Amino acid sequence: MSSILEVAIPVPLNKTFDYLPNQEVAVGARVRVSFGRKKVIGIVLAHKDKSDFDKLKTIEEVLDDVAILDAPILDFLSWSANYYHHPIGEVISTALPKNLRIGKEAIIKKVVGLPIKTSEPNFETTNEQQLAIDEISASLDGYHGFLLHGVTGSGKTEVYLRLTQTVLKQGKQVLVLVPEIGLTPQMITRFASRLNTCIVSIHSQRNETQKLDAYLMAKDGTAGVILGTRSAIFTPMPNLGLIIIDEEHDSSFKQQSGFRYCARDLCFVRAKQVNIPVILGTATPSLEVLKQVMDKKISRLTLMKRAGGAILPKVNLIDMRTEAGNALSAMLIAKMKQHLSSGKQVMLFINRRGYAPVYFCTQCGWKSECDHCDSSMIYHRHINRLKCHHCNDEKIPEQTCPDCGEQSLEVLGYGTQRLEETLGSHFADTPIIRIDRDTTRRKKAFEQHLEKINSGEPCIIVGTQMLAKGHDFSNLAMVGILDIDGGLLSSNFRGTEHLAQLLIQVSGRAGRSGQQGEVAIQTRYPEHPIFNYVLSNRYTQFASTLLKQRAQTKMPPFSHQALICANAKVKQNAQDFLQEMTSLLKSIKMNSVEIWGPVTPVMEKKADYYYSNLYLQSVDRKSLHQMLATLNQHTSTLTLKNKVRWYLDVDPIE
Repeated sequence: MSSILEVAIPVPLNKTFDYLPNQEVAVGARVRVSFGRKKVIGIVLAHKDKSDFDKLKTIEEVLDDVAILDAPILDFLSWSANYYHHPIGEVISTALPKNLRIGKEAIIKKVVGLPIKTSEPNFETTNEQQLAIDEISASLDGYHGFLLHGVTGSGKTEVYLRLTQTVLKQGKQVLVLVPEIGLTPQMITRFASRLNTCIVSIHSQRNETQKLDAYLMAKDGTAGVILGTRSAIFTPMPNLGLIIIDEEHDSSFKQQSGFRYCARDLCFVRAKQVNIPVILGTATPSLEVLKQVMDKKISRLTLMKRAGGAILPKVNLIDMRTEAGNALSAMLIAKMKQHLSSGKQVMLFINRRGYAPVYFCTQCGWKSECDHCDSSMIYHRHINRLKCHHCNDEKIPEQTCPDCGEQSLEVLGYGTQRLEETLGSHFADTPIIRIDRDTTRRKKAFEQHLEKINSGEPCIIVGTQMLAKGHDFSNLAMVGILDIDGGLLSSNFRGTEHLAQLLIQVSGRAGRSGQQGEVAIQTRYPEHPIFNYVLSNRYTQFASTLLKQRAQTKMPPFSHQALICANAKVKQNAQDFLQEMTSLLKSIKMNSVEIWGPVTPVMEKKADYYYSNLYLQSVDRKSLHQMLATLNQHTSTLTLKNKVRWYLDVDPIE
């Protein structure tokens, strides 16, 4: 029995802790240890002979006879902690299901069985699909990155299915990542109807027992396919043979709190580690991935034709400058009536939930704002409340204007609720299905909505960004896109990239089953160049112009960034802390790294905390990471560190 155990504990400290064993313990097993005044659960990382400390505590309890984390997954987690400069104990804690973090037994309560009935497809693959399948199949025995760039409805999922079948026949496992929980049921249904293997899913709407069962079935090799959202990247899979990332461009693959990792980027690391291929599928590739194609680091395979003979939708612009504040133009209403009368479905996309975004006084211009954030309160009519979508504060709307005392308060603008109400007055006999965060809170609510839509009955679907991704509605003939002009005026340098992706993804929901669909985009800026590319479905050319601009300005993906964000109840503390941080960074003397800031973000105050940002940028990734590693060793010297909350975000997207 070795004399000392190195243990990772989930605390915000960049170090591990040494304990004495009281029995044999495997590396990767959980142990209960005394830490300060608490008992906590840690993971054994190594056995060692020496410690820098004389007095060591003995571990209290060994929770696993065999390792819960094998050597490859521990290496992967260690790499992730180093790259994102995040404490290893917290990284491991993020990777484990909650039941394992709190010390519950690692046993499967309910085994997920095989699909009840599977069937072979009754159609041939297209030439483009077959070429993609053949090329990836030839690389299944080694690491290779593939961008599967297929227009919406081109049958990327069919390529995934046929390759998964090949990998399963080799006795290996497949990891499939999707950006949103909403896409998981649809993907599971598709996979379960075709693959005679145990398929488990890992995402936040599973209960803790289900999450643990899925994790353990993946770990022991019982599950052939693991389907999940971003956190599934950390699932142990001893026979991993292929990783698939669907809708790779989606920003949901980036975790925006705690351990801020990007699952898409980590997929490359994991695939390289176990020497297997990784497929990134999308109709609108991110500039980061297109840059990798340019640099010949990954191969691009294209699907330019829609499957089953379907053709891309016809896209029209509707100039809203002549419409007096209406959400729906007369032309859009006429087009909707035409499609609904022929038994088809129509979808309206508006990326704002609630009833109306502005509650204001028509006399003096006062508007209702959150007391805790720099944001407007959104009016929710069905509960008669004003809600802040950032801190969740809510209040009853004022009856008279707090500034001028007049009873002249009105709502301005449209959210999904108000749009639903307006549609009711134009289409009294047509079912309206609203899909946003408010209507899908209940468990299974989203699946029930999708069931109604998939029945094919004529209806109007109203939704937010949740509807933009990957859904396949066979009877949907028309998509109307409302109120997207804000994206044209975004202060984020990625704003136009994200808007183009969104427009093409939403448009791609229309006309997927043979007949040509139609897309109508309402805008007050019809001359904006972005629409030329969207109307003619030339995303690649648009992305090329953006890449040229980014190269000239040395912005990502032609450089690498890190964000240091500080927030405090006292505004000056956040700014002073970052000034102190700037001095420390400058003392490291890494000339190839630029330091910008501190700067005030677009939204300075959130939930009573004031935010301030500091950006680091370098064309040399190695120099940037050297600077961050040196910084991590000296943060204890910062005098204001206890007066602020702060975090480091490597490769930020905001």
